[in-house]
Amino acid sequence: MREDIAARYRDMTTNPQPIIYSTVPAEQRTDFLPPRGDNPRGRGGLVFDAEDFQLSDGSPSFETDAGPAEFELNVADGAKPETQVDGPDKPQTKTPGGKTNPEAGSAASDASDKSGAAKAEVSGEAAAQSPAGNDDLLSIAMQEEREVKRRRGDKIADRQRKQMLLPCKCGAWIRVHEDKAGKTVRCRQCKEPVKVPTIRRKVEKKEAAGAAAKIEVTWIEGVRFFHVAPTSIVLKPGSVADKFVEADLAVTDSQLVVVAFAGGDKKKRGFMSKAPTIDLVAQRKQIREAVAAAGDFSTLTDVEVHPISAEQVSEIRLVQPILKAHESMFAGVPVFGDGRIALFLPIASSDGQQTYCSQGLTTFRELAEILKKNFQLELPAAENGVPEEDKTDNLICFVNQSRVESVRNLNYYQQDPAFELELSGYRCKACSAVISEEGRKKNKLGGANGKGIAKAKCPKCSGKMGEDALYRIKKAPAPETASDSANE
Repeated sequence: MREDIAARYRDMTTNPQPIIYSTVPAEQRTDFLPPRGDNPRGRGGLVFDAEDFQLSDGSPSFETDAGPAEFELNVADGAKPETQVDGPDKPQTKTPGGKTNPEAGSAASDASDKSGAAKAEVSGEAAAQSPAGNDDLLSIAMQEEREVKRRRGDKIADRQRKQMLLPCKCGAWIRVHEDKAGKTVRCRQCKEPVKVPTIRRKVEKKEAAGAAAKIEVTWIEGVRFFHVAPTSIVLKPGSVADKFVEADLAVTDSQLVVVAFAGGDKKKRGFMSKAPTIDLVAQRKQIREAVAAAGDFSTLTDVEVHPISAEQVSEIRLVQPILKAHESMFAGVPVFGDGRIALFLPIASSDGQQTYCSQGLTTFRELAEILKKNFQLELPAAENGVPEEDKTDNLICFVNQSRVESVRNLNYYQQDPAFELELSGYRCKACSAVISEEGRKKNKLGGANGKGIAKAKCPKCSGKMGEDALYRIKKAPAPETASDSANE
């Protein structure tokens, strides 16, 4: 060790710097620091002022790897340790001659400033290490204060809404509550009675709209609803044609609803019993009014309601007609009746049965159009023989060379009551010669009324004519009245 450093060390240990204590009397001390044992690892507690600054308590903290350092101040017997303070009461350092040493005081002040800066750094580190619970509590308190202010404002606004100002003859204004409507109050200024008028408030739009929201529904009538087990279907034309109940289809933007009326399978009724008589016109009117009032189909009674959601609509399948027998559920057999168009409906059933619906040409055309418009579902009807539009063939009569009009796909029109057909002629099954109805009457083929046309001789091949009648469309449903569609 260097000699000068050793001499300095001996001087410091033999002549230690005296400890300076505060001269503030004990009875005037009002600020106390929390005990050191209450703080973790010997750190001083943090004090928060109104401006959210973190102030150190002035207590030093020392840490080692083994834990907080424990120390005590050596105080002479009978002497009480006092807290060092700054200010006008701070004692000045004196020289051995009894005079005040301003340089020593300045040095002590500089040392105190450095010590304060070091303590501020320590307290800043402690604040950074403190938990965020204080911020959470502050935010909760501020949120509660805002909620209290909002409620108070709502109460004031509600109270003001229920009050009104009345003018008095003396020029004063009288504030009254709506409960005083129709009564007489007295002016505080002139003491004269004032009549409070009756209050009539406007009904808000939301209240006037009513509880039920309007729903747009397109109704399709003339549908037959089937609920049968696939294993019980006999592959024979028309085998399930009579196992239906009358039903209407209600189409909205979000679903397709089957509303089935009372009725049912003829086999479930007795031999002499009759099907229950249903006034469909009156029942349909009640159903439409109930749906329009409620805004949904939950209030309907005495009917079966089977909703099909927009996601399930894509599962609807055309099952009749299917030209390719190997692709048909029923091997191409028209089990729902000739000239009927049948669809499979994705309605869940707990008894293992499946649901179908069949309709005529006019009803199917409207249903196919609305399924395409609302749900983007296109059914392969045209490629399976269902006419998309009315088409006729112009033939020539073999007898009088007149024009004979014959509608194509006659069976669909014969099963559709919306079309009115008219007999236009006959076709020979042997040679395909065409004879108009006027030519048949002129030559009296099959008798005067044509009942024997099947056995009559063909004027061209002399063979039997057979029963191949030709028809033309006399009256077709107008596009605007093709179905009973209504927007509720």
